[in-house]
Amino acid sequence: MNETEIQAATSADVPTISTLAHAIWWPTYRDLLPHGQISLMLELMYSESALLDQLKNGQQFVFAVRNGTAVGFVGFQAKPAESIMRIEKLYVLPAEQGKGTGRQLINHVEMLASAVGIHCLELNVYRHNPAKTFYERQGFKVVSEVDIPYHGYTLNDYIMQKCQTMTSL
Repeated sequence: MNETEIQAATSADVPTISTLAHAIWWPTYRDLLPHGQISLMLELMYSESALLDQLKNGQQFVFAVRNGTAVGFVGFQAKPAESIMRIEKLYVLPAEQGKGTGRQLINHVEMLASAVGIHCLELNVYRHNPAKTFYERQGFKVVSEVDIPYHGYTLNDYIMQKCQTMTSL
């Protein structure tokens, strides 16, 4: 099996991100969320125009690429005022899960955050999403629960953080 490579995405990669999101969201959420909510969220967050807006507003994306094919992605954005790097999106194709791809994407974001002096990663995860266990294995801890009104739905999430403590020399 070839090694997974991490590659930065540009606006030219927006169609690939959108295609991946559609391929990942339905199997991930079909038994957890109403189908109307999945369709709405895919349109509002993963249409090409929505993704271009996110890029313009400072969100960065990187792909996990295996054998020349993108198999997952992470979207993230620094929040320097809070000394936090927000992972806004982290998705890996179902067939790729369990191969360390998600961990590689998190590690990459952690490395980029550290390079700009940020030592805390933060993300939201749906409270009923089995991925919560994956995040805990990566060192994330639940710091709060939130209920976010979202276009007639409510997003029931955990906010999770992974923070490195700095030791003085």
